[in-house]
Amino acid sequence: MIKHKVCGIICEYNPFHNGHKYHVSEARRFSEADYVIAVMSGNFVQRGEPAILDKWARTEMALKSGVDMVLELPAVYALSSAEYFATGAVDLLQKTGIVTHISFGSESFEGVSGADELKRIAEETINGPSVNKESLKAGCSFAAASRNSVVAKANDVLATEYLRALNRLHANMQIVPIKRKGAGHSGEGSAMFIRQLIYEGKISEVQNYVPAESFEILQREINDGKCPVYAKNFEKIIIADLRRLGVEGLRDRPFVSEGLEYKIYDAACNCSTFADLVEECTSKRYTASRIRRIVFASMLGILRKNVTSPVPYIRVLGMRRNCGALMDLLQQNAAVPIILSKAKFLHQSEEEQSNFASELLKIENN
Repeated sequence: MIKHKVCGIICEYNPFHNGHKYHVSEARRFSEADYVIAVMSGNFVQRGEPAILDKWARTEMALKSGVDMVLELPAVYALSSAEYFATGAVDLLQKTGIVTHISFGSESFEGVSGADELKRIAEETINGPSVNKESLKAGCSFAAASRNSVVAKANDVLATEYLRALNRLHANMQIVPIKRKGAGHSGEGSAMFIRQLIYEGKISEVQNYVPAESFEILQREINDGKCPVYAKNFEKIIIADLRRLGVEGLRDRPFVSEGLEYKIYDAACNCSTFADLVEECTSKRYTASRIRRIVFASMLGILRKNVTSPVPYIRVLGMRRNCGALMDLLQQNAAVPIILSKAKFLHQSEEEQSNFASELLKIENN
């Protein structure tokens, strides 16, 4: 019987900012947790692009701002639609065997009453999203048609997906929604806004929106030439890979359907930049995020079957020095192997590891 309360947070921290620090603090307060564990996307994020900072720098930011341990959400799930992103993250938290609460940001809901309302909304879509058929007829994507029927705001959409995942996986965790403080999803102070400042070289302005520790790490990474990372940095590899795969190879990639493989292949043959390729394939039905996810998943060698596979391991990216007891808890209760060293795990004999776990680890960068 677990005696500790452990709160799990599903996140990207791209980069870690003041709103994230507020969320960590409030999640700990609302859940009365002894420990906070973050499940964080690695070097690629759900928008279908590389993170602006690598996972090690973002892990360091999180640990210096209140998170006790950071686990990696493998790229197979991180580069997926909201449904599979949520399912992979919740599955990972459940397999720790120690998480008692799960917390996420929301534009509209907070606390016990917010949790109850989110449960009601999730129950309405438990057998699949309620799709607005008129929106589909008008050319909207499936995701947009679903949002029109349930909730409209980005984090609220993800919140309902987390609850649906909890239900599907029969995961017994109390939910702790925390209302976003200040900026909206893309407003001033949001991760998107901060990334834009970094892209534009307005680094001094960033310190108004991130903890001092995060700003120091950001400056260090910029000075070392490791930040920012752009999607266009990968365009030659992506375009060459898509041309090599051809239509048949693209059919095995995640989220390719309805003949989309022809559209992507034609664009790869006719476009010379990543931006042009995405624009050529984007329409009301196929969002830019979906196209970006497909091409980056393809570049990494992710297959359609991988996305629906259960999480095969728990990879620890980092933890605070005073959290040895948390690691002991994890090692005693985890339902899958815990990876502290990628190299050591990959050198184990085949009998000691699953083929899928090896495939996923080889996909990850570092």
